Amino acid sequence: MSSGRGDEHGTLVSMVLRVEPAEPGWLTPSCGPQLQAAFLQLVRQVDPELSAWLHQPNQRRPYTLSLLHGFRQLSAKDLQLVTSQLQPVPVQPGERYWLRLTLLDERLIQAILRASLQQARQLRLCIEQVPLVITHILAAPHPSHEGPSWVAVTSFEELAREQAVQEHYTFEFASPTAFSKGQRPWGKLLTLFPEPAAVFESLARSWDLFAPARLRLSTADLTPLEIADWCADHLIVSHYELRTQYLPSSRFGQTGFLGRITYEVKGPGDVPQARWLTPLARLALFSGVGYKTAMGMGQARCLNVQPSSEQPSASHAVARTASIFHKPVGEEDELVYQADQQ
Repeated sequence: MSSGRGDEHGTLVSMVLRVEPAEPGWLTPSCGPQLQAAFLQLVRQVDPELSAWLHQPNQRRPYTLSLLHGFRQLSAKDLQLVTSQLQPVPVQPGERYWLRLTLLDERLIQAILRASLQQARQLRLCIEQVPLVITHILAAPHPSHEGPSWVAVTSFEELAREQAVQEHYTFEFASPTAFSKGQRPWGKLLTLFPEPAAVFESLARSWDLFAPARLRLSTADLTPLEIADWCADHLIVSHYELRTQYLPSSRFGQTGFLGRITYEVKGPGDVPQARWLTPLARLALFSGVGYKTAMGMGQARCLNVQPSSEQPSASHAVARTASIFHKPVGEEDELVYQADQQ
């Protein structure tokens, strides 16, 4: 089965879900696989066939999930300790947590909207046997918010319009990120530095997988590998502030890099490869970068080419959901994400 993109514009959604425990329990902060399982269970309730397709191994997922954020009852030092040791943390009703969800496929978008409409304020995720009620879906920045936002509704068509090449591209990696280079006799080879070729190849592969056919790289006679080769020769790293961090898990543990990096364009700006840099950089907010983006890794965005929110024709249902519990993301939600990364 192919998930199928019925939207000719290629709608993209980046949203924040506010959640609250429905009863006392225990949660592990680094619960990426459990969050993914809870999300797929939510999809299964409204579209079992789509959920089964999403379970298939060895494919790029048309969604990304962050880790669970909040845990304000702990100091930053204590949170880091319990996370590194996979220790569960007690949670109580009334406490507010949140996660970010991005969607890159129209059928999946419709499934989430259908669940929202059918279940309204009873919509919930069950993580580690703790039911978390989704109290708000946040898919638009607060009117007073300035600067880059982690939420937006837009489309591949809108991202593709801006093809002016910039001198610099500054990326922020907000969760551990790594690149898989395939299996070796001793195991999987992962790289822990965001070389420009690796970043833009990851983005180009996501673009070609999920964009409508008329907007893909092949229309410019290009492939993701050709984009990567051009970036290797014409983009340099001009500045970075990165650190590594281990992300433990009961199912997998992985070290990744976090922080910011700036690429400087040294090649000609009038070639086809260069004209794809800005659309691909804008996609990072929705597709993530690298390995295990459906389990909390690779949360990323390009800070100086943020996509503008729009309401493409195929995303009217997103807007209609606002009548139930779709709110603008508040300043405190933007700041919590930043604080959790310190």
